[in-house]
Amino acid sequence: MVSAGNLTFVDGSPRLTGQYSGFDTNAIVEATILGKRVPAVRMESTISNNKVQTAAYNQLNTLLSSLQSSLNGLRNPPGFSNLDKNIFENKSGFLTSSSTTPATNLLGVSTQNSAATGVYEVEILQLATANKISTGVVTDSSAAQGITDTITVGLSGGTTKDISITSDMSLSEIAEAINGVKSDTGVRASIVKVTDNDFRLVMTAEETGKAITLSGAGNFLSTYGDGSVLTELEAANKAQIKVDGIATVIERDSNNLDDVIDGVTLQLFKAEVGTTIKVEIDNNLGATKEAIDLFVNNYNSLRDFVTEQRNYDPTGGDSTKPALYGDDILRGIERTLSSIVSSGASGVEGNVSNTLGLIGISLDQSNKLIINDKELDEALVNDLDGVRSVFEFKFEPDDTRLQLISRNKEFTVNDFELVIDGIDGDGKITGASVTGYGNVFDVNGNSLVGKEGTAFEGVVMAFIGTPGSGAQTIQVNTSYGIAEDFYQKIEGYIAPGSGNISTRLVEIEDESKDLNEKITALDARLELTKQFLVEKYSKLEQALAQADAMRKQLEAMSNANNK
Repeated sequence: MVSAGNLTFVDGSPRLTGQYSGFDTNAIVEATILGKRVPAVRMESTISNNKVQTAAYNQLNTLLSSLQSSLNGLRNPPGFSNLDKNIFENKSGFLTSSSTTPATNLLGVSTQNSAATGVYEVEILQLATANKISTGVVTDSSAAQGITDTITVGLSGGTTKDISITSDMSLSEIAEAINGVKSDTGVRASIVKVTDNDFRLVMTAEETGKAITLSGAGNFLSTYGDGSVLTELEAANKAQIKVDGIATVIERDSNNLDDVIDGVTLQLFKAEVGTTIKVEIDNNLGATKEAIDLFVNNYNSLRDFVTEQRNYDPTGGDSTKPALYGDDILRGIERTLSSIVSSGASGVEGNVSNTLGLIGISLDQSNKLIINDKELDEALVNDLDGVRSVFEFKFEPDDTRLQLISRNKEFTVNDFELVIDGIDGDGKITGASVTGYGNVFDVNGNSLVGKEGTAFEGVVMAFIGTPGSGAQTIQVNTSYGIAEDFYQKIEGYIAPGSGNISTRLVEIEDESKDLNEKITALDARLELTKQFLVEKYSKLEQALAQADAMRKQLEAMSNANNK
């Protein structure tokens, strides 16, 4: 038997170390493979860096999204449906009582942004109440009542339902039958235990101000009432108020009155004849300042991230290069946002405020925003329109029949002249153009839709003109506040699928995927090379072993012949 070296197994594969060659063939094979795998190591390093960069981009995207979100209410969000999101239109109601009774004990108020500022006086004469009726005394609520009837239940002016009552039904079962259709009738039933031998079935209207209607052809009403009605515990009263001294009493079915003052809901808590509650509707300056604070905080968080990514000293031995150091997207964001802060709003005319500095917001030495609370408070109280002009997008035509319906792109045409060619007999626009820009709108009925590729792309306006009228010219003034500018610029970076960051993330993901495929292919080739080298060195050791065996045999034969 020929010994050819030491046979071992590494990862399940046989290894023959060099007893005869003197070489560590395992080390030679591993070194060879490691040398050939250097490209894969470099690709793995790139993938690792890509993961770090992806995390940094995602963090940047989150910071930008938070900043954009905090700006939406400050930018005058487009469309009529977004009026309630405009923080400058947010209103609050302030209450003052004419008597010693606290106003909040009598009345509550909530407002929509559409509410007009103003002062109103409210006197609560009567609260709306829910109708309640009751049966007479029943000694056992679980015993069969012996009543046969079909009763019809509902609320005045509402849906009614027929309920069949059989002689074996108990009072509790009758209540269950009534409750089985309460979603339709608006009437619920309950069993009230007065004493051990005194039970009553109480029917309650689920809406105030509406009477319960109850009828039957059998013996239900004669058994539990006077033959025509049950005992009334509480009448169905309507709410009654007076507003601003108007003699006519205002009546409503509910204690929540949302149609007396536009955009205002009055919640009646208690009636007190003779007490007048002053309701003052005014701008909610506290909410506006909170929104500005949030914008400043989010902007500063973004600045902190930019500083963190920018600070790197290549000569520092312990310094780690940030993931986005020198990144073109980050540099673009920093330049863009810094420019907006320093330049302020555009298109603002006259002596109206147009920069953050004029309303008490400035930059510190690290380029972070700081608020002078006293100056900002004074600006909000004394110059709210000026504060709005710093932040908002404004659209002001000299003809109120022209309305801006929506905008979904950056729109920086400060002032323009819209020419309406005419209005046909059906009220549709026959054509339109903008002086100096030409035919930039597609006409659709009474809507003007900005054409793609023009300065008006993304803009939709509506003009409700007089049918059959001729050409007319409308002057439009616009201004572009920093909130709108920030919002649109940020959108260019974070928009899913098209923003710079989302595009870069896709590129990084594709690169890592491609590199992983290349690594897999290279490792597969190296595995074949490894097997080839193992077999090659194994054969070498076997050849050396055989040669050594022949040498020893020849030596033995020579020694034998010399004896």
